[in-house]
Amino acid sequence: METNNNDLIENSQIEEITSQNRGPNPYLVIFIAIIVLAYLYSLTFGESSISVMLKAKWKKEELLREYNALQQENQKLQKKHFELIQLSPTKDAF
Repeated sequence: METNNNDLIENSQIEEITSQNRGPNPYLVIFIAIIVLAYLYSLTFGESSISVMLKAKWKKEELLREYNALQQENQKLQKKHFELIQLSPTKDAF
């Protein structure tokens, strides 16, 4: 009988030790992995991805170049306009 009691005590101690050393809950690990993958997916392909930010930067540079070109054209046209105004006859000249 003593060996059976000792065996039962040893078995219960072994089960207690193995239950403590199981590691993290596999469902928790899977849940965290899914969240991390979803975050990485959104960084790669989402609205705040690097490619979207680079496209916005390129578009901004393109718009700035176009803005500068339009400003220069406007200056030339204004100069031409004022030259034409000065050349036009006044009403009092007749």
